[in-house]
Amino acid sequence: MPLEKSVLPFFRSLSVKAKPPVEVRWPEEPLDLPVHRRGGFYNAFLGALLNSRYRIVRKLGWGQHASVWLAQDVKKSKYFAIKILTAHATQMQSSVAEELGILRRITEQARKTNHPGHNHVLTLRESFELSSAHGRHLCLVHDALGVFPALFKYGRQLPIPLVKHVSRQLLEALDFLHCKCHVIHTDIKPDNILVVRNNIDEFIKADELSAARAAPNQSGALPNSPANAILSSPLNVFTSTEIAGLNHLSNFDVRLTDYSTAALVDGYHANEIQPFALRAPEVILGSGWGASADIWNLGCLVFEFLTGRWLFNPRSGQTWTAEQYHLAHMPGVVGEDFDLSYFHHARRFLDYFKEDGGRLRIRAGGVVSLEGALKTYGVISDGDADGANLVAFLRSMLRLNPSDRATAGELLRHKWLS
Repeated sequence: MPLEKSVLPFFRSLSVKAKPPVEVRWPEEPLDLPVHRRGGFYNAFLGALLNSRYRIVRKLGWGQHASVWLAQDVKKSKYFAIKILTAHATQMQSSVAEELGILRRITEQARKTNHPGHNHVLTLRESFELSSAHGRHLCLVHDALGVFPALFKYGRQLPIPLVKHVSRQLLEALDFLHCKCHVIHTDIKPDNILVVRNNIDEFIKADELSAARAAPNQSGALPNSPANAILSSPLNVFTSTEIAGLNHLSNFDVRLTDYSTAALVDGYHANEIQPFALRAPEVILGSGWGASADIWNLGCLVFEFLTGRWLFNPRSGQTWTAEQYHLAHMPGVVGEDFDLSYFHHARRFLDYFKEDGGRLRIRAGGVVSLEGALKTYGVISDGDADGANLVAFLRSMLRLNPSDRATAGELLRHKWLS
């Protein structure tokens, strides 16, 4: 048991040091992580009634700042996903985080526009707060959606028609966010791409029995130790076989979700954003970033969908950092050098470039180009017209200078998506 604050001064005065508390390892979110260590997770349990309306039936997942639960609206018998923020993340709202404000902005714009991108972003049904020993927890209510990673695993390539379809929808989402909402997503990855399923309530009801059989011990008990922690069971609304059998891709829709690190175009911009391997050069160098950082991020992800591999695989060595390795490979992959006139004022320029002539501090040899990598993984071949369009499409997203990248609206008109 942790020591009470009132007796800590006495123990500190003794010459014999108290043994440090044993760290408890939780299988998922650390429920005992205190708020001052950026924790404070809400200790939810199956069967709990939230806000006198939503009864928890399943845990969908968790992340650094929240856990997500499937709940049934007892007034309407419909299912919704409820994201319960940690007490720390709740405290950060309206200071360094703007998730609730951004979701309200997106939802308001989605209601009054006919922009196609509003169908591919997450909107807010309602919000409320809960209390716990950690403090206040902001809760965000969304439509229940299925996971995209169930279709995509590292090393597995997605069919090109599906990648085109998903890319078009994600670009529509970004064009809506950037132009109508003035929001930058900053964290585009498979976990944050969810799938819409028609008749989701019927699907969930049919899936409940199998979910209960898979987790018989996850009912009605408040988790107070790792032994009875509730484990995530995401909604796999489409199997791989069903995807392969889709006759019309128009039946397959995705939504770009999770705005916990999103930023307003003219708002606060954190120094570090984006998944590590998908991070744009201006973010690594600290030269300031904008909406074009989302375009770089998506370009890397499209390559990953097509090949089943990361475009960049940053790793450290004895004499270089992972970030130095990452930047050193960029010119060879995308086929252009860094514009030093643009980047030389970057906050971390000298961490990666030498003062004499601005050469990169490490050089990468034998780098496979973007086109070469696509050929290696069998995505394109010589003389392939659609393959040439694909290379041009990706290169227009993966320009080193942010101002040279195509916008989401421009990419939607690209030949590869036609």
